[in-house]
Amino acid sequence: MMTALDPRQMAADLGVRLEAEYPLARLTTLRVGGPAEWVFFPATPEQAAALHGVLREQGSDPRVIGGGSNIVAPDAGVRGAVICTAAMNLPPEAVGGERFRCAAGQAIPGLARWACRHGRRGVEFAEGIPAQLGGALRMNAGANESCFAEITETVLLAASDGRIEERRVAAGDFAYRESFIGREGRFVVGAILRLPEDEPEEIRRRMLSFRRRRQATQPLTERSAGCVFANYPDQSVGALVDELGLKGLRVGGAEVSSVHGNFIINRGEARAADVLAVIDRLREELIRATGRAPRMEVEIWRERR
Repeated sequence: MMTALDPRQMAADLGVRLEAEYPLARLTTLRVGGPAEWVFFPATPEQAAALHGVLREQGSDPRVIGGGSNIVAPDAGVRGAVICTAAMNLPPEAVGGERFRCAAGQAIPGLARWACRHGRRGVEFAEGIPAQLGGALRMNAGANESCFAEITETVLLAASDGRIEERRVAAGDFAYRESFIGREGRFVVGAILRLPEDEPEEIRRRMLSFRRRRQATQPLTERSAGCVFANYPDQSVGALVDELGLKGLRVGGAEVSSVHGNFIINRGEARAADVLAVIDRLREELIRATGRAPRMEVEIWRERR
């Protein structure tokens, strides 16, 4: 357990910010979750990889959180170590031609705006996704008929010895809303993206179009964790929830959005238990209607004792 590892000394040795009993609600867009025993905030990919290596060497299996935009954290919090990549929001670095090295903590909206200013296309589809690059790669986030697999050349991973491992993307590494990162339990510290040149005005026009579409169809101003379930191959979960009359379903402070049926919003006082109760009810109704269990898109953290 982390309590036996002297985490303060570890953080001091690596130059990493450390917080004890840090509320997970502050790190998630849904704004639920109790305290994490220890939260490390590395500032660079190299620092994150070194930290991860030390933790694993000493028997810890750290959880990782970025923007917290698809996580439901438990009310009781979690024991052990959490690595938060929020401080790794570094500007992209040109590495040749149309290739750019980006840190896992790069905020996606900021990356899209940066690419637009510099006349680089490819990220505008994701302009409104409230995530960081690491999480977006892990779940192969997408919108507007595009996804991150299409622009990713190489994924930078924390190796077991604390170094950075470069993995060139191959067939089968990514699929709809999932990737080898989640399947293999890897920790992403960055990526090399392919961002070809384009006219900034044209990129800006597409971004504005995508933004208006999202504003009209998603509860962007509400506290949520994005889509709860991955769509069925032949059916939109949000549309099906609407057909089943489940919009507005509420438990405690958690409610199915009236704008998009695949979003659960925090009305201000929600607990994780409320959110999970709504998820369970939606799952039951979807199975009853289709005969198929929906696949989770949000990640549910369980309490670790």
